[in-house]
Amino acid sequence: METLLITGINGFLGSHLAKNLQEKYNIVGLESSTKNLFRLNDNNFKVYSASNGYEEIFKENKIFAILHTAVIYSTENVEVKNLINTNILLPVTLLEIANKYGCELFINTDSFFNNKNYNYSYLSEYALSKRQVIEWLDLIKGDCKLMNIKLFHMYGPSDSPNKFVSQVISVLKNNEPKLDLTPGEQQRDFIYVKDVVNAYKMILQNHHLIGNNDNIEVGTGNPVTIGEFVKKVKELTNSSTTINFGALPYRNNEIMFANANPAKLKSLGWDQRYSLAEGILEIIHHDYPSRTL
Repeated sequence: METLLITGINGFLGSHLAKNLQEKYNIVGLESSTKNLFRLNDNNFKVYSASNGYEEIFKENKIFAILHTAVIYSTENVEVKNLINTNILLPVTLLEIANKYGCELFINTDSFFNNKNYNYSYLSEYALSKRQVIEWLDLIKGDCKLMNIKLFHMYGPSDSPNKFVSQVISVLKNNEPKLDLTPGEQQRDFIYVKDVVNAYKMILQNHHLIGNNDNIEVGTGNPVTIGEFVKKVKELTNSSTTINFGALPYRNNEIMFANANPAKLKSLGWDQRYSLAEGILEIIHHDYPSRTL
Protein backbone atom coordinates (compact mmCIF):
# COMPACT_ATOMS: atom_id res chain seq x y z
CA MET A 1 0.00 0.00 0.00
CA GLU A 2 1.48 3.32 -1.06
CA THR A 3 1.95 6.05 1.53
CA LEU A 4 0.61 9.59 1.22
CA LEU A 5 1.81 12.53 3.29
CA ILE A 6 -0.97 15.08 3.80
CA THR A 7 0.10 18.46 5.12
CA GLY A 8 -2.60 20.21 7.10
CA ILE A 9 -4.25 16.85 7.76
CA ASN A 10 -6.47 18.34 10.48
CA GLY A 11 -7.66 21.09 8.15
CA PHE A 12 -10.96 21.07 6.27
CA LEU A 13 -9.65 19.57 3.02
CA GLY A 14 -6.82 17.58 4.59
CA SER A 15 -9.14 15.73 6.99
CA HIS A 16 -11.62 14.86 4.23
CA LEU A 17 -8.79 13.56 2.05
CA ALA A 18 -7.34 11.46 4.86
CA LYS A 19 -10.64 9.81 5.78
CA ASN A 20 -11.60 9.07 2.18
CA LEU A 21 -8.21 7.92 0.89
CA GLN A 22 -7.28 5.60 3.76
CA GLU A 23 -8.90 2.56 2.12
CA LYS A 24 -6.40 2.61 -0.73
CA TYR A 25 -3.40 4.38 0.82
CA ASN A 26 -1.44 4.45 4.03
CA ILE A 27 -1.94 7.98 5.38
CA VAL A 28 0.51 10.01 7.44
CA GLY A 29 -0.01 13.65 8.27
CA LEU A 30 1.82 16.83 9.13
CA GLU A 31 0.47 19.56 11.38
CA SER A 32 1.90 22.59 13.16
CA SER A 33 0.72 20.98 16.41
CA THR A 34 -0.63 17.53 17.24
CA LYS A 35 -2.43 18.56 20.43
CA ASN A 36 -5.93 19.14 19.07
CA LEU A 37 -6.65 17.03 15.99
CA PHE A 38 -10.39 17.59 16.34
CA ARG A 39 -11.34 16.90 12.73
CA LEU A 40 -9.68 13.48 12.72
CA ASN A 41 -11.86 12.13 15.55
CA ASP A 42 -10.96 8.50 16.28
CA ASN A 43 -9.05 7.91 13.08
CA ASN A 44 -5.67 6.44 13.92
CA PHE A 45 -3.48 8.40 11.52
CA LYS A 46 0.16 8.95 12.36
CA VAL A 47 0.56 12.72 12.51
CA TYR A 48 3.95 14.41 12.74
CA SER A 49 4.52 17.79 14.33
CA ALA A 50 6.21 20.43 12.20
CA SER A 51 8.14 21.54 15.27
CA ASN A 52 10.20 18.33 15.05
CA GLY A 53 11.33 18.94 11.48
CA TYR A 54 10.35 17.09 8.33
CA GLU A 55 13.12 14.67 7.38
CA GLU A 56 12.16 12.01 9.93
CA ILE A 57 8.85 11.58 8.09
CA PHE A 58 10.73 10.41 5.00
CA LYS A 59 13.18 8.31 7.01
CA GLU A 60 10.34 6.42 8.71
CA ASN A 61 8.04 6.15 5.69
CA LYS A 62 8.47 5.51 1.97
CA ILE A 63 6.40 8.47 0.79
CA PHE A 64 4.80 7.97 -2.62
CA ALA A 65 3.08 11.36 -2.86
CA ILE A 66 2.73 14.59 -0.90
CA LEU A 67 -0.65 16.29 -0.85
CA HIS A 68 0.07 19.82 0.29
CA THR A 69 -3.16 21.26 1.70
CA ALA A 70 -1.82 23.23 4.68
CA VAL A 71 -2.60 26.91 4.29
CA ILE A 72 -2.87 30.16 6.17
CA TYR A 73 -5.20 32.88 4.93
CA SER A 74 -4.38 36.55 5.35
CA THR A 75 -6.36 38.03 8.24
CA GLU A 76 -5.79 40.75 10.77
CA ASN A 77 -4.71 38.17 13.35
CA VAL A 78 -2.07 36.47 11.18
CA GLU A 79 1.55 37.58 11.10
CA VAL A 80 2.99 37.71 7.60
CA LYS A 81 5.96 35.55 8.60
CA ASN A 82 3.60 32.73 9.64
CA LEU A 83 1.76 32.96 6.33
CA ILE A 84 5.07 32.81 4.44
CA ASN A 85 6.30 29.87 6.53
CA THR A 86 3.21 27.78 5.84
CA ASN A 87 2.33 28.82 2.30
CA ILE A 88 5.84 29.06 0.85
CA LEU A 89 8.67 27.73 3.00
CA LEU A 90 6.88 24.53 4.07
CA PRO A 91 6.09 23.22 0.57
CA VAL A 92 9.45 24.32 -0.83
CA THR A 93 11.31 22.52 1.97
CA LEU A 94 9.17 19.39 1.57
CA LEU A 95 9.78 19.26 -2.17
CA GLU A 96 13.53 19.48 -1.62
CA ILE A 97 13.36 16.56 0.83
CA ALA A 98 10.98 14.66 -1.46
CA ASN A 99 13.55 14.79 -4.27
CA LYS A 100 16.20 13.54 -1.88
CA TYR A 101 14.16 10.50 -0.77
CA GLY A 102 12.68 9.48 -4.11
CA CYS A 103 9.11 10.64 -3.59
CA GLU A 104 7.24 10.32 -6.90
CA LEU A 105 4.59 13.03 -6.74
CA PHE A 106 4.03 16.45 -5.13
CA ILE A 107 0.51 17.90 -5.44
CA ASN A 108 0.29 21.56 -4.54
CA THR A 109 -3.15 22.90 -3.63
CA ASP A 110 -3.75 26.26 -5.26
CA SER A 111 -6.75 28.61 -5.25
CA PHE A 112 -8.85 30.41 -7.85
CA PHE A 113 -7.87 33.60 -6.00
CA ASN A 114 -4.44 33.11 -7.57
CA ASN A 115 -5.31 34.88 -10.81
CA LYS A 116 -3.24 37.67 -12.35
CA ASN A 117 -6.45 39.40 -13.44
CA TYR A 118 -7.72 39.68 -9.86
CA ASN A 119 -6.72 42.49 -7.54
CA TYR A 120 -8.63 41.38 -4.47
CA SER A 121 -7.20 43.38 -1.56
CA TYR A 122 -9.10 41.27 1.01
CA LEU A 123 -6.77 38.29 0.43
CA SER A 124 -3.81 39.99 -1.20
CA GLU A 125 -1.09 38.42 0.98
CA TYR A 126 -2.62 34.97 0.59
CA ALA A 127 -2.92 35.29 -3.19
CA LEU A 128 0.65 36.57 -3.44
CA SER A 129 1.96 33.60 -1.48
CA LYS A 130 0.07 31.23 -3.78
CA ARG A 131 1.63 32.83 -6.86
CA GLN A 132 5.12 32.83 -5.43
CA VAL A 133 5.14 29.25 -4.16
CA ILE A 134 4.33 27.94 -7.64
CA GLU A 135 7.34 29.79 -9.01
CA TRP A 136 9.59 28.44 -6.26
CA LEU A 137 8.36 24.86 -6.67
CA ASP A 138 8.92 25.04 -10.41
CA LEU A 139 12.42 26.40 -9.81
CA ILE A 140 13.53 23.53 -7.57
CA LYS A 141 11.58 20.63 -9.05
CA GLY A 142 13.64 17.52 -9.68
CA ASP A 143 12.61 13.92 -10.28
CA CYS A 144 9.52 14.30 -8.10
CA LYS A 145 6.62 15.11 -10.46
CA LEU A 146 4.97 18.41 -9.58
CA MET A 147 1.28 19.16 -10.07
CA ASN A 148 -0.78 22.21 -9.21
CA ILE A 149 -4.47 21.84 -8.34
CA LYS A 150 -6.45 25.07 -8.52
CA LEU A 151 -9.51 24.77 -6.30
CA PHE A 152 -12.58 26.86 -6.85
CA HIS A 153 -15.22 27.62 -4.17
CA MET A 154 -15.04 24.42 -2.11
CA TYR A 155 -17.62 23.85 0.63
CA GLY A 156 -18.73 21.01 2.89
CA PRO A 157 -19.24 19.72 6.46
CA SER A 158 -16.88 20.72 9.28
CA ASP A 159 -15.49 23.76 7.50
CA SER A 160 -14.40 26.82 9.47
CA PRO A 161 -17.36 28.73 10.96
CA ASN A 162 -15.78 31.91 9.59
CA LYS A 163 -16.17 30.83 5.96
CA PHE A 164 -18.96 32.35 3.86
CA VAL A 165 -20.91 29.12 3.33
CA SER A 166 -20.72 28.17 7.00
CA GLN A 167 -21.89 31.59 8.10
CA VAL A 168 -24.83 31.65 5.69
CA ILE A 169 -26.04 28.18 6.68
CA SER A 170 -25.65 28.98 10.39
CA VAL A 171 -27.64 32.21 10.18
CA LEU A 172 -30.43 30.70 8.10
CA LYS A 173 -30.62 27.39 9.94
CA ASN A 174 -30.89 29.25 13.25
CA ASN A 175 -33.59 31.55 11.88
CA GLU A 176 -31.75 34.68 12.89
CA PRO A 177 -33.76 37.86 12.20
CA LYS A 178 -31.81 39.03 9.18
CA LEU A 179 -28.84 38.38 6.93
CA ASP A 180 -27.22 41.44 5.37
CA LEU A 181 -25.41 40.78 2.10
CA THR A 182 -24.04 42.50 -0.98
CA PRO A 183 -26.33 42.56 -4.05
CA GLY A 184 -25.18 38.96 -4.58
CA GLU A 185 -24.46 39.13 -8.30
CA GLN A 186 -20.96 37.64 -7.99
CA GLN A 187 -20.72 34.28 -9.75
CA ARG A 188 -18.85 31.50 -7.97
CA ASP A 189 -18.08 27.92 -8.94
CA PHE A 190 -19.21 26.09 -5.80
CA ILE A 191 -17.84 22.54 -5.57
CA TYR A 192 -18.67 20.08 -2.81
CA VAL A 193 -15.69 18.74 -0.86
CA LYS A 194 -16.43 15.09 -1.72
CA ASP A 195 -16.22 15.99 -5.41
CA VAL A 196 -12.86 17.60 -4.64
CA VAL A 197 -11.70 14.43 -2.88
CA ASN A 198 -12.75 12.40 -5.91
CA ALA A 199 -10.68 14.74 -8.06
CA TYR A 200 -7.59 14.00 -5.96
CA LYS A 201 -8.35 10.27 -6.27
CA MET A 202 -8.47 10.47 -10.05
CA ILE A 203 -5.26 12.49 -10.18
CA LEU A 204 -3.44 10.02 -7.94
CA GLN A 205 -4.66 7.04 -9.96
CA ASN A 206 -3.82 8.64 -13.31
CA HIS A 207 -0.77 10.73 -12.45
CA HIS A 208 1.19 9.05 -15.25
CA LEU A 209 -1.20 10.67 -17.75
CA ILE A 210 -0.51 14.17 -16.42
CA GLY A 211 2.48 16.26 -17.41
CA ASN A 212 5.09 17.55 -14.99
CA ASN A 213 4.21 20.94 -13.49
CA ASP A 214 0.73 20.66 -14.96
CA ASN A 215 -2.17 22.80 -13.75
CA ILE A 216 -5.56 21.20 -13.10
CA GLU A 217 -8.64 23.27 -12.30
CA VAL A 218 -11.06 21.65 -9.85
CA GLY A 219 -14.57 23.02 -10.11
CA THR A 220 -17.91 22.15 -11.64
CA GLY A 221 -17.70 24.52 -14.60
CA ASN A 222 -21.22 25.67 -13.72
CA PRO A 223 -21.07 28.84 -11.59
CA VAL A 224 -24.05 30.29 -9.75
CA THR A 225 -24.49 33.72 -8.23
CA ILE A 226 -24.06 34.31 -4.52
CA GLY A 227 -27.72 35.29 -4.49
CA GLU A 228 -28.79 31.99 -6.01
CA PHE A 229 -26.70 30.07 -3.51
CA VAL A 230 -28.15 31.91 -0.50
CA LYS A 231 -31.70 31.50 -1.78
CA LYS A 232 -31.12 27.76 -2.15
CA VAL A 233 -29.91 27.53 1.46
CA LYS A 234 -32.98 29.48 2.62
CA GLU A 235 -35.24 27.10 0.70
CA LEU A 236 -33.58 23.95 2.05
CA THR A 237 -33.56 25.18 5.65
CA ASN A 238 -37.12 26.57 5.42
CA SER A 239 -35.66 29.61 7.15
CA SER A 240 -37.63 32.61 8.38
CA THR A 241 -34.56 34.86 8.18
CA THR A 242 -34.95 38.02 6.11
CA ILE A 243 -32.21 38.28 3.48
CA ASN A 244 -31.21 41.86 2.73
CA PHE A 245 -29.44 41.82 -0.61
CA GLY A 246 -27.64 45.11 -1.19
CA ALA A 247 -27.35 46.01 2.48
CA LEU A 248 -23.58 45.68 2.18
CA PRO A 249 -21.33 47.14 -0.54
CA TYR A 250 -19.07 45.01 -2.69
CA ARG A 251 -15.47 44.80 -1.54
CA ASN A 252 -12.87 46.82 -3.39
CA ASN A 253 -11.96 45.04 -6.63
CA GLU A 254 -14.70 42.48 -6.04
CA ILE A 255 -14.35 39.34 -8.15
CA MET A 256 -17.57 39.20 -10.13
CA PHE A 257 -16.96 36.00 -12.08
CA ALA A 258 -15.00 32.86 -11.19
CA ASN A 259 -15.49 29.71 -13.21
CA ALA A 260 -13.37 26.56 -13.47
CA ASN A 261 -12.54 24.72 -16.65
CA PRO A 262 -12.66 21.06 -15.57
CA ALA A 263 -11.92 19.65 -19.04
CA LYS A 264 -8.51 18.25 -18.06
CA LEU A 265 -9.96 16.69 -14.91
CA LYS A 266 -12.85 15.15 -16.83
CA SER A 267 -10.41 13.65 -19.31
CA LEU A 268 -9.14 11.52 -16.41
CA GLY A 269 -12.64 10.17 -15.76
CA TRP A 270 -13.81 12.62 -13.08
CA ASP A 271 -17.32 14.02 -13.02
CA GLN A 272 -19.39 16.01 -10.56
CA ARG A 273 -21.47 13.74 -8.31
CA TYR A 274 -23.05 16.22 -5.89
CA SER A 275 -25.51 18.91 -6.88
CA LEU A 276 -25.59 22.19 -4.98
CA ALA A 277 -28.70 21.10 -3.09
CA GLU A 278 -27.20 17.72 -2.15
CA GLY A 279 -24.03 19.36 -0.84
CA ILE A 280 -25.95 21.91 1.24
CA LEU A 281 -28.17 19.19 2.72
CA GLU A 282 -25.14 17.11 3.72
CA ILE A 283 -23.74 20.09 5.61
CA ILE A 284 -27.05 20.67 7.40
CA HIS A 285 -27.42 17.01 8.43
CA HIS A 286 -23.79 16.74 9.54
CA ASP A 287 -23.31 20.07 11.31
CA TYR A 288 -26.82 20.25 12.84
CA PRO A 289 -27.47 16.60 13.78
CA SER A 290 -30.09 17.36 16.45
CA ARG A 291 -32.11 19.54 14.12
CA THR A 292 -32.05 17.80 10.77
CA LEU A 293 -34.78 18.42 8.26
